[in-house]
Amino acid sequence: MGKTVLIGRLVRPGMQRALTIAFLTLGASASLAAAGHEVVRIVDRVSLQAPPPAAPAPPPRLTLPDCLRIAAEQQPALAGHRASLAAAEAQQAGLEQIPVPNFLSRELCIRRKQAGMGVTIASAGLDQAQQETIYAVTRTYFSVLFARKQEAVAREAIAKLRVSRQNAERLLKAGNPEFVVTRSDVDKLDVYIALAETKQVEATQGVQRAVAALREAMGVGLDSGLEPIEDTIPFVKRDIDRNEMVALALARRGEMVQAGTVAGVVDLEVQAQCANHHLTVRTFAAVVDIHAKQIPQGVSNGEYRPGALGLEMPTTLAGPRSARVERARDLQDRANAVVDKTRNLITLEVEDAFLKWREAARKVALLERTPDVASKLADNLQTRFAEKGNVPAEDVVRSYLVASQAQAQYNEAVYQHALALAALERVTAGGFNAGLVPLAPPRP
Repeated sequence: MGKTVLIGRLVRPGMQRALTIAFLTLGASASLAAAGHEVVRIVDRVSLQAPPPAAPAPPPRLTLPDCLRIAAEQQPALAGHRASLAAAEAQQAGLEQIPVPNFLSRELCIRRKQAGMGVTIASAGLDQAQQETIYAVTRTYFSVLFARKQEAVAREAIAKLRVSRQNAERLLKAGNPEFVVTRSDVDKLDVYIALAETKQVEATQGVQRAVAALREAMGVGLDSGLEPIEDTIPFVKRDIDRNEMVALALARRGEMVQAGTVAGVVDLEVQAQCANHHLTVRTFAAVVDIHAKQIPQGVSNGEYRPGALGLEMPTTLAGPRSARVERARDLQDRANAVVDKTRNLITLEVEDAFLKWREAARKVALLERTPDVASKLADNLQTRFAEKGNVPAEDVVRSYLVASQAQAQYNEAVYQHALALAALERVTAGGFNAGLVPLAPPRP
């Protein structure tokens, strides 16, 4: 009873009766008490052990829409262009807040218009960067899939060559004089297997390089572990008109918007110089922060890739008004030449992308059946070699190499076709939709 009273001091009255019964039951047998004591010790020991840490879940495998969404959120180039657009808008707002009416300062009115054009130029730069990012992600995504395909081709070739090597070894040991297999054939197969394994090593490294490029295009780091899903490169048959592609590009490209808008800004500069009678007058280059795409340099070493023409505008123009106005008009002529040069370069870029697409489409059509035919021929030779031994091992090896080459060339043709379609989407600034990105399923 003393133990019961002690327990009663530690627990609520409602629990005292249940605990008392439990202790009386356990006290009925010494063996049961000992067993109960051992159970308590085991439970205490188990409860003190920390559960093993759960293995981290592997990163999800991504589809192309997933990669594009991540790039839109994390690509630093897009963040930089958004910041430039915000700065241009802030510059425009700052000029609008200057407490001087337009009729009191004609030059201020012009600078405000130029600032508004600066916002247009920055917005076009952001649109252009978005198209470049979409193309970069699409290209590198397909590059990963292509590298995986080529790795699979090398892996299959190695597997079939090893089977041929096993058959050759078996036929050699049989000692049948009707078999045409020699020790030299077995050694040759070992050499071919080693060469094929080096190709597999190259393909494996190609996969890793392609994944690294995709992560950079998405704007994610090495620790993200993100990779594409196991997918195939889409082959989309399209009828494409070259003139339509050129028209779309000239109407939508950010470079055309920028070049045309800058020409308008320089035209306003002529008016600003006319409105000012000072001997030294700052231009919009000193007042309005206007940037266009960096001018690429031309290339002529083995390929023809002409460079673009850049805008020229000093921060100040000095001299009497007539001299300043004349120089501003000369710079306006250069700005108009920039527009013409930009138009020609875009047209050339569209034609180049179109011709690459047409070449790839024709190659796919020619190679479409070749891998299956070559594979069946090689398998038939392998069967005859394994069963009758009357086929030279060199012929079996050559047939498998030809089959692997046919499959690799077909994979590359499909890959180049997809890249050409993606390039057409880029050069038309999204005006052409090749259907490479699958549409999201409708929500229920």
